[in-house]
Amino acid sequence: MKIGTKARLATTTLLATIGLIAAITWWAYREVEQANVQHRQTVEVARRLTELRLVTFEYILRREERAEVQAKSVSMRLAGLLEVAGFRGPEQAEILNALRDRAAGMYGAFSELPRQAASGDHALGETPVQRFEAQLASRLLIDEQESLEDAFRLSDFSTARMRVAQQRVATVTLSGLALIALAGLAVSWLISRNVLRPIQKLQEATRAIAAGNLEYRVDTGRDDEIGEMSKNFDAMTQALRQSFAQLERGNQELTTLNKELEAFSYSVSHDLRAPLRSMDGFSMALLEDYGDKLDEEGRDSLQRIRAASQRMGRLIDELLSLSRVTRTELAIRPVDLSALANEILENLRQQQPQSAVQWRVDEGLTAMADKALIQIALQNLLDNAWKFTGKTAQPEIRVGATERDGQTHYFVADNGVGFDMHYADRLFGAFQRLHHESEFAGTGIGLAIVQRIVHRHGGRIWVEAQPGQGATFFFTLESTNDERR
Repeated sequence: MKIGTKARLATTTLLATIGLIAAITWWAYREVEQANVQHRQTVEVARRLTELRLVTFEYILRREERAEVQAKSVSMRLAGLLEVAGFRGPEQAEILNALRDRAAGMYGAFSELPRQAASGDHALGETPVQRFEAQLASRLLIDEQESLEDAFRLSDFSTARMRVAQQRVATVTLSGLALIALAGLAVSWLISRNVLRPIQKLQEATRAIAAGNLEYRVDTGRDDEIGEMSKNFDAMTQALRQSFAQLERGNQELTTLNKELEAFSYSVSHDLRAPLRSMDGFSMALLEDYGDKLDEEGRDSLQRIRAASQRMGRLIDELLSLSRVTRTELAIRPVDLSALANEILENLRQQQPQSAVQWRVDEGLTAMADKALIQIALQNLLDNAWKFTGKTAQPEIRVGATERDGQTHYFVADNGVGFDMHYADRLFGAFQRLHHESEFAGTGIGLAIVQRIVHRHGGRIWVEAQPGQGATFFFTLESTNDERR
């Protein structure tokens, strides 16, 4: 059975239980209310009987018309109360009927008392009429006393009924609370058995898989939503095992390719450099030993051969640097970028003292990075800035950082020749140049190396430039932001 179906069934059962408890509680309170009504009625009957008894005494003693009128009024109200009163049980009904009969008899006796008193002759002593009047009054008082006792008995019955009804309310309330508690325990047990325990198994599975145990299987053996989830989870781990197996094969292939690349780099470094050095050396020897025997065109050709071999050597060096940047393992630690940039710029000044470049490096620039690689990146960026400000009247270089969207954006800016942003996407490709070598020397690999370094640090690099107004290279380092967080 699905968890949703079980939940709906449990909810329906719980609501039905609560509805049943509410109905029984309402019935019990209804009993209490009816018992209270009966009690109030019996109290009111007893009060009217007491009032009628007092009025009867007053009338017997004084024979005033006011007492007669008051007695009749009380008798009528008493008859009305007894008419609407209702009691269950044969004994209560018998008492109530007796009260009604006595009330009717008392009203009739009261109607006869004045006439009997008016026809009497008190001067001749006690007459039969007076004796009958006395007997009638005595009987009236006895009926009132018995009626009062019956009223008290009915009051006792109503009090007992009210007590029983209150006990029933308490019993129903406690029973209802117990039922609700049992229902809550049942729901809790169902949740624990059908939801929490399977989720615990899934949690154990996630911990096991996070620890690297991809052979772990959940298999709860259920046919509900959690059972489907566990099956999907097992299918996911199976897919992960297959993916990791493919990654392992890919890593092995990559290791083989890296070894081949290292072999190729070694071949380039040793096998190609030797012929280039020979070309450069023999060209220089020809110029030194036979330069006076060659005409201007011959000497120019030898100079071109030397320049080409030297440029080829630089290209090989740059390619090897690009290869090493890709393979070098990162050693992340705090790096003082301000000090590193000032050191690089000071070295450039010493190498080119004729240059009038002014620079400004913000203080306190730090990053979590591989110092050797980030130094190479800054070296290339500052070399380019220094180079492309060579034809500017007042060359300036700025190194700093800005905060945007909670991330540090480092930048190297210059006021050199700049370029058209339409060609910016070509800038970070190997051997891509926006200026001819006759204008600005270079191999066209420096920015590709910078991009590789930045990407290896989890960051990105971009540029903003305008022709004749310089360029600003921005880059981020994800390791710096991770350390800050």
